[in-house]
Amino acid sequence: MMARDWRAARTLVVATILFGQAGPALAQKLGQGGGDDISIWRVLGSLVVCLGLAIGAAYALRTRFRGGVPPVFGAQERRLKLVETVRLSHQADVCLMRCDEGDFIVASTPQGLIVISKPGDTVKPGPQPQPQPQPQPQSGADA
Repeated sequence: MMARDWRAARTLVVATILFGQAGPALAQKLGQGGGDDISIWRVLGSLVVCLGLAIGAAYALRTRFRGGVPPVFGAQERRLKLVETVRLSHQADVCLMRCDEGDFIVASTPQGLIVISKPGDTVKPGPQPQPQPQPQPQSGADA
């Protein structure tokens, strides 16, 4: 029983020392803070930084999803460009690509890619089906 009391007393002493060392927070009291004025230059500087980040992000997204980064500082222009993409369904896309002034049309599906047309292909329109005249319903009085 004596050992149990000794442990309890020791725990109480350690807890008192630890909690006794904690002082009040170093926060300022209400009404004791600095001035409430904010420099207009600080506000304008923050606005310029945020607008710059937004414009940079928009430019990066635009160039990323439009077929790559445009040439910078005299870099050679790419031969292959993605001109347009049309989504037909959630798993199928049709892409118009340009390579050396020739246009390719490619279909993309989960099973693979299909080249629909190449620059050397010529599209010959087939005969257009003529609309069939609709037969007039015969009424019982004409017969």
